[in-house]
Amino acid sequence: MIDTDKYSIPVRYGTDMRILIVGGGISGLTLAGLLQQRGFRPTLVERIPEYGEVGYVIVLWPSGSRILKGLGVYEDLLEAGLPFSQYNVWNEGGEMLRSYSVLPVTEKYGPMISIYRPELINVLKKAVNPDYVRMNTHVEEIEQTNDEVYVTFSDGTEGTYDLVIGSDGVNSQTRRQVFGEVPLTFSGMRGWSFWVDSGLSESNQIAEYWGTGKFLGIWPTKGRLSVFTSVRSQEGIPDPLESRIESIREHFKGFNGVVPDILSNLGDPSLIYHNDYYDLKMDNWHKGRVVLIGDSAHAILPTAGGGVSMAMEDAAVMADELCRADTKYISHAFEAYMSRRRTRVEKIQDQSRMMGRVAYANNRIASALRNLALRLYSKKLHFNYWDSMLKEPI
Repeated sequence: MIDTDKYSIPVRYGTDMRILIVGGGISGLTLAGLLQQRGFRPTLVERIPEYGEVGYVIVLWPSGSRILKGLGVYEDLLEAGLPFSQYNVWNEGGEMLRSYSVLPVTEKYGPMISIYRPELINVLKKAVNPDYVRMNTHVEEIEQTNDEVYVTFSDGTEGTYDLVIGSDGVNSQTRRQVFGEVPLTFSGMRGWSFWVDSGLSESNQIAEYWGTGKFLGIWPTKGRLSVFTSVRSQEGIPDPLESRIESIREHFKGFNGVVPDILSNLGDPSLIYHNDYYDLKMDNWHKGRVVLIGDSAHAILPTAGGGVSMAMEDAAVMADELCRADTKYISHAFEAYMSRRRTRVEKIQDQSRMMGRVAYANNRIASALRNLALRLYSKKLHFNYWDSMLKEPI
């Protein structure tokens, strides 16, 4: 029986608060490192037994990567990642539509960095005391009163916390346990991600091929080339492993440039990641003493490339607000976090949806008009696009 006598529970301030972070991905590790730096002793649980070589390329905006300066691991990020300098867009016939230098943006704000996800995890782990991390553990049950949260873990142990922070991704179990079933929004797109032979096009330039209802992007990072492909689709179309490569080749058989080389070099289909693309908008990111950050609260379509940076910004704002919080008025910290984040996050979500409509124009007339508009899209407008997203405070 839970003791609900609030007068028997002392108020805890700042670093004395008992904090559980559920999910040891990028947002969870960033938050744990920031809290540890400020003197907190959070507990972080991650369901996988150990971090491995799973994941694809991540592009960090300066608004996300600069958070690692405060954690003391920014130099590690620069060593593991690759700053890119050029962004090129081609049509499916292999004709360049537009080439943009990102140097005006990076000279003002700092580098745009592409990095292999496991490498970023390794960088963030350096900022977190391993004693605070419990691997191969997930939360089975969450029960809360006005004053505490009672958690049952998958290994049968239990814990009592002043607050719980869900950072367990777009399919968040924390969100499901506390908020119920919150529907995701299907984008009308699905696709595949995979690595290719780096000898095909090793550079610090991004190349994207825009077709009619189809997209193929090539994103370099150190020693690797990641390919991200997607097509307009209905939700839930099966993608059997045995026909996966042929399906990709069929969708992109009309593309030229370096795409035929990429398609001819496809290897083990089990190393090709397939997914339908969803985003998520919620009216409230907290309930009682449980709060969500990152994709758990506001998943963003991959078309904007800002999801990871938004999650790291969330972690920075949450850590900042918790420094001025206590257990009696914890809801004020959650409300302040939401107030600082919602407008910015929704702006990026809207941008990602807009980019999806542009890049995946679903008929020949629309894609021809899009290509014409892209040719006329000036470098100044390109700079202003990025400037508007990077100059805002978090």
